[in-house]
Amino acid sequence: MAKIPSFEHTPVDDIANIAARIRTSFLSHKTRPIEFRLTQLRKLYWGLKDNEALIIEACKKDLGKPSFETYMSELAWCMNDIVFMQKNLPRWAKDESPEDIPFTNKLMGPRIRKDPLGAVLVIG
Repeated sequence: MAKIPSFEHTPVDDIANIAARIRTSFLSHKTRPIEFRLTQLRKLYWGLKDNEALIIEACKKDLGKPSFETYMSELAWCMNDIVFMQKNLPRWAKDESPEDIPFTNKLMGPRIRKDPLGAVLVIG
Protein backbone atom coordinates (compact mmCIF):
# COMPACT_ATOMS: atom_id res chain seq x y z
CA MET A 1 0.00 0.00 0.00
CA ALA A 2 1.29 3.50 -0.83
CA LYS A 3 2.54 5.63 2.03
CA ILE A 4 0.19 8.48 2.86
CA PRO A 5 2.00 11.82 2.86
CA SER A 6 1.84 13.77 6.08
CA PHE A 7 -0.98 16.29 6.35
CA GLU A 8 -0.03 19.90 5.72
CA HIS A 9 -2.29 22.75 6.77
CA THR A 10 -2.75 25.62 4.35
CA PRO A 11 -1.27 28.62 6.13
CA VAL A 12 -3.97 31.18 6.94
CA ASP A 13 -1.88 33.90 5.30
CA ASP A 14 -1.98 31.98 1.98
CA ILE A 15 -5.77 31.73 1.79
CA ALA A 16 -6.26 35.34 0.61
CA ASN A 17 -3.74 34.84 -2.22
CA ILE A 18 -5.32 31.55 -3.27
CA ALA A 19 -8.82 33.08 -3.25
CA ALA A 20 -7.55 36.07 -5.28
CA ARG A 21 -5.98 33.74 -7.85
CA ILE A 22 -9.26 31.82 -8.19
CA ARG A 23 -11.25 35.07 -8.56
CA THR A 24 -8.82 36.25 -11.26
CA SER A 25 -9.25 32.94 -13.07
CA PHE A 26 -13.05 33.34 -12.89
CA LEU A 27 -12.92 36.93 -14.13
CA SER A 28 -10.82 35.82 -17.13
CA HIS A 29 -13.95 33.85 -18.25
CA LYS A 30 -11.85 30.69 -18.58
CA THR A 31 -14.26 28.86 -16.23
CA ARG A 32 -17.46 30.00 -17.97
CA PRO A 33 -17.87 27.35 -20.72
CA ILE A 34 -19.85 24.25 -19.78
CA GLU A 35 -17.11 22.03 -21.21
CA PHE A 36 -14.56 23.52 -18.77
CA ARG A 37 -16.86 22.78 -15.83
CA LEU A 38 -17.56 19.25 -17.07
CA THR A 39 -13.81 18.66 -17.39
CA GLN A 40 -13.29 19.85 -13.80
CA LEU A 41 -16.00 17.45 -12.61
CA ARG A 42 -14.35 14.57 -14.51
CA LYS A 43 -10.99 15.41 -12.93
CA LEU A 44 -12.57 15.45 -9.48
CA TYR A 45 -14.24 12.09 -10.13
CA TRP A 46 -11.01 10.46 -11.27
CA GLY A 47 -9.07 12.10 -8.43
CA LEU A 48 -11.42 10.37 -5.98
CA LYS A 49 -11.39 7.09 -7.92
CA ASP A 50 -7.60 7.01 -8.32
CA ASN A 51 -7.01 7.76 -4.63
CA GLU A 52 -9.79 5.56 -3.29
CA ALA A 53 -7.47 3.26 -1.32
CA LEU A 54 -5.58 6.21 0.19
CA ILE A 55 -8.80 7.94 1.26
CA ILE A 56 -10.12 4.73 2.84
CA GLU A 57 -6.82 4.20 4.66
CA ALA A 58 -6.72 7.83 5.87
CA CYS A 59 -10.29 7.63 7.22
CA LYS A 60 -9.44 4.36 8.96
CA LYS A 61 -6.33 5.86 10.61
CA ASP A 62 -7.80 9.27 11.44
CA LEU A 63 -11.37 8.38 12.38
CA GLY A 64 -11.35 4.62 12.87
CA LYS A 65 -13.97 4.44 10.10
CA PRO A 66 -14.54 1.01 8.51
CA SER A 67 -13.64 0.63 4.83
CA PHE A 68 -17.18 -0.04 3.61
CA GLU A 69 -18.60 2.92 5.55
CA THR A 70 -15.89 5.19 4.16
CA TYR A 71 -16.57 4.00 0.64
CA MET A 72 -20.33 4.53 0.97
CA SER A 73 -20.32 7.86 2.85
CA GLU A 74 -17.19 9.55 1.54
CA LEU A 75 -16.47 8.18 -1.93
CA ALA A 76 -19.51 6.62 -3.59
CA TRP A 77 -21.78 9.45 -2.46
CA CYS A 78 -19.50 12.13 -3.96
CA MET A 79 -18.81 10.17 -7.13
CA ASN A 80 -22.55 9.59 -7.70
CA ASP A 81 -23.22 13.31 -7.20
CA ILE A 82 -20.48 14.14 -9.71
CA VAL A 83 -22.01 11.79 -12.30
CA PHE A 84 -25.46 13.31 -11.62
CA MET A 85 -24.06 16.84 -12.07
CA GLN A 86 -22.29 15.86 -15.30
CA LYS A 87 -25.48 14.43 -16.77
CA ASN A 88 -27.62 17.43 -15.83
CA LEU A 89 -25.31 20.45 -16.02
CA PRO A 90 -25.83 21.15 -19.75
CA ARG A 91 -29.62 21.06 -19.30
CA TRP A 92 -29.50 23.22 -16.15
CA ALA A 93 -27.26 25.80 -17.81
CA LYS A 94 -29.28 26.05 -21.03
CA ASP A 95 -30.94 29.40 -21.78
CA GLU A 96 -34.69 29.48 -21.14
CA SER A 97 -37.61 31.42 -22.57
CA PRO A 98 -39.46 33.33 -19.87
CA GLU A 99 -43.03 32.11 -19.48
CA ASP A 100 -44.86 35.19 -18.24
CA ILE A 101 -43.54 37.95 -20.51
CA PRO A 102 -45.82 40.71 -21.77
CA PHE A 103 -46.80 40.39 -25.43
CA THR A 104 -45.11 43.70 -26.27
CA ASN A 105 -41.74 42.23 -25.26
CA LYS A 106 -42.20 38.77 -26.80
CA LEU A 107 -41.14 39.98 -30.24
CA MET A 108 -37.67 40.80 -28.87
CA GLY A 109 -37.14 37.13 -27.98
CA PRO A 110 -35.89 37.60 -24.42
CA ARG A 111 -33.97 34.70 -22.86
CA ILE A 112 -33.02 33.83 -19.29
CA ARG A 113 -29.28 33.21 -19.34
CA LYS A 114 -27.79 31.20 -16.48
CA ASP A 115 -24.25 32.47 -16.05
CA PRO A 116 -22.01 31.66 -13.10
CA LEU A 117 -21.85 34.61 -10.71
CA GLY A 118 -18.49 34.10 -9.04
CA ALA A 119 -16.12 31.87 -7.17
CA VAL A 120 -16.69 30.24 -3.80
CA LEU A 121 -14.31 29.12 -1.09
CA VAL A 122 -15.22 25.82 0.51
CA ILE A 123 -13.37 24.95 3.70
CA GLY A 124 -13.76 21.39 4.85
